Amino acid sequence: MTTANQQIIPPVFRSIVCAIQVDAPIERVWKRVGDFSDAGRFLDVSCKVISGDGGPGTVRQIGESILEVMAGCTDHSYTYGQIVGPMAEFDYHGCLSLTTWGETGCMLTWTLIYDEARMDEAQRAAQHARISARFLGAVQAMKTYAADTVSQD
Repeated sequence: MTTANQQIIPPVFRSIVCAIQVDAPIERVWKRVGDFSDAGRFLDVSCKVISGDGGPGTVRQIGESILEVMAGCTDHSYTYGQIVGPMAEFDYHGCLSLTTWGETGCMLTWTLIYDEARMDEAQRAAQHARISARFLGAVQAMKTYAADTVSQD
């Protein structure tokens, strides 16, 4: 709720797309990396579902100080928003998805979006670099994990 004295700051949304091709069937990859609580494994931090049934409205805790709620999902994707944590005030949202790629592979994409309107230039650069590196590392770890699984089948 705004009052007459508050100034509305127009949002400036920044999106970061981290995508990688995985040479494995989409169903097999999603089974290995697509659970809402799997994110922690690939971000190297604890992650657990604290409420919900795994569908929209499910809340996960990342580490000790971040809460994210699942806003939607499909057979091979989920979208979430941070409701408590360092990026919550910046309307941080993410989407993890798989799409078919070629005859037998898939494309794994983790898209992140946040409002950087209230950040100064140094904060904008620092957040972009931090988030890009962290989630590129996560999609690479997912690909490795999925590939290891396929070779064991």
